Amino acid sequence: MLVANSSPLNQYIAAHPEFILEGAPEAGLVNPDNFDILISHLKCAAFEVPFESGERFGPHSDPTFELLVDEEILHRAGRRYHWMAESYPAEQVSLRCASIDNFVIIEQGPKPRVIGEVDRPSAPTLIHEEAIYFHGGRQFHVDRLDWHEKKAYVRAVDVDYYTDAEIAVDLKVLEDTEERDVVGGSVAHGDVKVSFQPTIFKKIKLETHENVGWGKIQLPQEDVHTTAYWLSLLPDTATMPAGDAMQSGLWGLGNLLVNVAPLFLMCDPRDIHVATEIKSPFTGRPTVFLYEAAPGGVGLASHLYKVHDDLLGAALDLAARCPCHAGCPSCVGPANEVGSDPKAGALALIAALRGQHDSVRSVDRAAV
Repeated sequence: MLVANSSPLNQYIAAHPEFILEGAPEAGLVNPDNFDILISHLKCAAFEVPFESGERFGPHSDPTFELLVDEEILHRAGRRYHWMAESYPAEQVSLRCASIDNFVIIEQGPKPRVIGEVDRPSAPTLIHEEAIYFHGGRQFHVDRLDWHEKKAYVRAVDVDYYTDAEIAVDLKVLEDTEERDVVGGSVAHGDVKVSFQPTIFKKIKLETHENVGWGKIQLPQEDVHTTAYWLSLLPDTATMPAGDAMQSGLWGLGNLLVNVAPLFLMCDPRDIHVATEIKSPFTGRPTVFLYEAAPGGVGLASHLYKVHDDLLGAALDLAARCPCHAGCPSCVGPANEVGSDPKAGALALIAALRGQHDSVRSVDRAAV
C-alpha cells in the first residue's frame, strides 16, 4: 500500500503505479572524475600504498599528486608519493554526499548529544535558525546555528508544520558541454557557477501544505561550481505567452521539471534545484536551469539532457492530470506564489516545445 501526499512527485506516482510495480531498476549515477570524490579516494589510496609518478588515478593524476604535496598531505621521494598527514583520511569521507565539509547537529539538554550531520550545501535550507529538522521520525527546532564552527543546536518539539527555505540564486554558465536543438528551443548541459543567498523560510502545514508563517534567514552568500541541464525557448509570439504570463509560465515549467526529475534520476529531490531566467545572459532566451546541489556534479545533469523528451512528457502529464484550475502545490505551484495562472503558461510552453499548437485548455481537458 502506497499512501501519497500532495507533493508533485507523489501525485505522479499515484497516477502511474506502474512506475514502481512494472518499471525497470533505476540506474545509480555517480561521476568518478568529480574532484571532491576523486581527491577523497586518492587520499585513502595513498594512505594504504604509495603512488608511483605517472600512475593513473583519474584524470590529471600527476598534477593532483603535486597539489597534495603542496598542501603537505603527500611527500614526494624520488618517483613515489607517500602519505604524510597525521589524520586518517577515511574519517573525512562521507557515505552520503560528495562534500566533506559537514555541519554537526547537537541536541541540547542536560547531556548534549550529536544526532546527525548535514553537508554544507544543504545547511542553509535544512538547519538555519528556526528551521524544523527531522531526524529519526522526530522534529527538532533549530535554536542556534554557529556557521563558523559548523554546529547547529536543536531541541525536540512536536509541531504540525515543517519549514521550507527560499534562496535567491544567481547562475552563470561557465561552459556548455553538449547542446542540441529541439522543437521550440534547445537543450544543453555543462558547468555552471551558482551563487545563492538564503532569504526567507516558510512554515508549511504537514497535512495540507498551507503556508502558515514565515521568517528571515541571516546567512552569508555561498558559491558552488557544479553542473546543470538547461532548456531555452525560442521566442514565438504566435504560440507562447508574453510578459507576466511568460514569467509565471516559466516558473510553473521549472517547478514541474524539478519535481519530476527524480523519477529519472536515482537521487533525493534535494539533490537537484531549479532556476529560471526570463532572458538568460548566456542563451538570450527564456531559460529553465536544473542544477546539481553536489559541488562538481555527479552526472545528474548529463542524464537529464539524454532523457529530455521523457522529462517533458512527464511534466505535461503531471500538470494536465491535476484537477486544479490555475495551479496548486501538487503540480506547478500555487498561483499566489508563482504568478498569475502559472498552469496555463506552463502548459502553453510545453505544448510549444512538443510542437503542439492547440489551445492550452483543450490540452488540459483532453489529458484529464
